[in-house]
Amino acid sequence: MKFDVFLKGKFVNLVIVNEKIMARSGWYTWLNDQKITKFTKQGYFPLTKKEEIKYYRENIKSKKRIQLGVVDHKRNTLIGMLSLYNINHIDGVCDISAIFNQNDKHITSMKFLEEAQTLLINHAFKKLNLRRIEASAYSKPIYELNKKIFGFKCEGILKERDFVDGKFVDRMILALLRKDWFNETR
Repeated sequence: MKFDVFLKGKFVNLVIVNEKIMARSGWYTWLNDQKITKFTKQGYFPLTKKEEIKYYRENIKSKKRIQLGVVDHKRNTLIGMLSLYNINHIDGVCDISAIFNQNDKHITSMKFLEEAQTLLINHAFKKLNLRRIEASAYSKPIYELNKKIFGFKCEGILKERDFVDGKFVDRMILALLRKDWFNETR
């Protein structure tokens, strides 16, 4: 499949998502996989290919968010999706999210997520001139990963905010400030 590269990395490219990619990639099946969507706000209701195209038209094409596909250089295969959403240029903030195809047996390290999200964070701070990126975590290991790799800090906890695996769990509110990102060796 031919992809239009938006941000280029060493291991992955972040590519423009269009209807052709949506139709041919089967990306919507990831959002129906309970393992992949365990810690996301997806997977509650089944998603069809037709609904995926509608989602694309209403959200991505309309510029309500920046959604990019993550393509493994070596295999030229779509392995994930990253988004900047709730972009607010007045306050200089946005949210970030990532989802990767955990069923892909070739994804054996964190290098793909690390490089892809680093590319997107740099784009948010350097090109979009945002000053703050927010995220959520529903487990301590996910928070620790975001803290260690990207420098996110926990700013608060919403007690029993989300329903995950049959129980209510806390949501950790995370943030990364531009000044902290560039104070690290990046």
